[in-house]
Amino acid sequence: MKLRYPICVTLLFVSMFSCKDDDVYAENNGLVGKWKMVEFLYDPGDGSGEFQKASEGESSVVEFKANGDFKETKGALYSSINSYTKYKILSDKKIELSGAPASSAYPTHNWTYNDLTPTSVTLGFGCDESCAGKFVAIK
Repeated sequence: MKLRYPICVTLLFVSMFSCKDDDVYAENNGLVGKWKMVEFLYDPGDGSGEFQKASEGESSVVEFKANGDFKETKGALYSSINSYTKYKILSDKKIELSGAPASSAYPTHNWTYNDLTPTSVTLGFGCDESCAGKFVAIK
């Protein structure tokens, strides 16, 4: 009987610390949800680029809402100006970002997306050279 209490307490602590942190990671419904960049494609302009881990200062968070609203919070190393507030899915791999209201100062911009799962996606930022980020779903 005396042995049962320490065993139960030990099992309780083990189960508490072995679970994944559900406050950080989530599952999204298609593109709808919040995504945090964990890797970015660094390419010197010759197509030989490779994905590299994004530091906290490089990482950005994007959010696609079901009503078409879009929000991007850039890492501390980049400008925090967000000229795009709306998105529209053009095809199964292409997104159009726009300002609200649309203006000539902020014309529409196209991104691509690939490898979409409920927990991850790769977004291409529509640069002239190769540029993309790998994102994970967050809450």
